[in-house]
Amino acid sequence: MVMTQSGQNVFFADLHHPGGENEEIDALFDELPSDTSRVFLLGDIFHVWINDPYFIDTLYASFLKRLRSLAHSGVQLFFLEGNRDFLASHYLEEQPWIDVLPNPTVLDLGGRAVYVGHGDELCWNDWAYQLYKTFIRSAPMRLVADKLPSAIKQNAARRMEAASQRIVKGKTQSTLAVPERAYLQVFSAGVDAIVHGHIHNTYQKSIEVQGKNRRIYCFGWKDGKRNMIHFEG
Repeated sequence: MVMTQSGQNVFFADLHHPGGENEEIDALFDELPSDTSRVFLLGDIFHVWINDPYFIDTLYASFLKRLRSLAHSGVQLFFLEGNRDFLASHYLEEQPWIDVLPNPTVLDLGGRAVYVGHGDELCWNDWAYQLYKTFIRSAPMRLVADKLPSAIKQNAARRMEAASQRIVKGKTQSTLAVPERAYLQVFSAGVDAIVHGHIHNTYQKSIEVQGKNRRIYCFGWKDGKRNMIHFEG
């Protein structure tokens, strides 16, 4: 996908918006560069999501309103699902003010091939999670999740959230990290830069692949606070 409009590309990941009003997240959006052309939401933007009127019309109503207002101001919005909000794709695909991208996607930004992904797909050491992800995000499970009664869906969402927190706490840092071999495989396909979140860490580094300097932008959280990154293209 080629992005032709010039300006700043702004990336958010792992906001884990809890719903309602959130000063920290609002402050981040207040800091958007004045020449922002595109905003990419790279998954786990919502702390938990199910396609239920309570989530859409109450819990996340004010945040969705802010996103719509941003789109109506002329900024292009893109969403890419994470492990907490993958069901949001179903709702957002029907909204005219935002585009849903596959996870991952390679974009042409300012003449660079840029890989954008949530980041969980790069966590190769966490094989148990990769198996779980394949099952829980399968088409049959997505269909079941959308068809369940509201009360059951909300209860299931709370249980999955609690279980996820327990499981992550029991894993080592090496299991949760992105191994260099995952980056190398992406770069071997001709990608110039990788942008991702998921691991609640922030770092930038360069790797030389096939005689060319490639860049990695990992972001989302630093020192216990959410962050964003942006670059022109």
